[in-house]
Amino acid sequence: MPTWSATQYLKFNDERTQPSRDLAARIGIPSPARVIDLGCGPGNSTEVLAHRWPEAAITGLDNSARMIESARAAHPLHRWVEGDIARWAADSDGEAFDVVFSNAALHWLPDHESLLPRLMRRVAPGGALAFQMPAHDAPPHTLMRRMAAARGLRVAEWHSHEPDFY
Repeated sequence: MPTWSATQYLKFNDERTQPSRDLAARIGIPSPARVIDLGCGPGNSTEVLAHRWPEAAITGLDNSARMIESARAAHPLHRWVEGDIARWAADSDGEAFDVVFSNAALHWLPDHESLLPRLMRRVAPGGALAFQMPAHDAPPHTLMRRMAAARGLRVAEWHSHEPDFY
């Protein structure tokens, strides 16, 4: 797993956060009590959720201690958890959330066939699972992977399927 830098990640904050805004705007849950942001990074996507639902209890989960530390420093009122999304999803005794949200994180995890049903079990009745993943076959992603390979750099594996799968 790469080492994440909140400073580097947020250099293009507006561009990185816009998909979170777009996804959050499409969620049809008017007043969720509990919202979790899986793969929250430095908290920019979590803050989108807090603005959308100011009365909700907001939790951010990320596997990077550095990202959680940055998120906690920037947004101390939310709950921050260092952890793995797949392990969190597999916790059948874990708390349920009205909105389980993930922006550009699930593509780092394999086995979507079993991961997505486990994520759905963590959604409270009447709630929503909302996630998006980059289109990795898009020209910018294809070009980045080719450039990295040409330089002998190891590129982390992406896990996604065709849209019909989801």
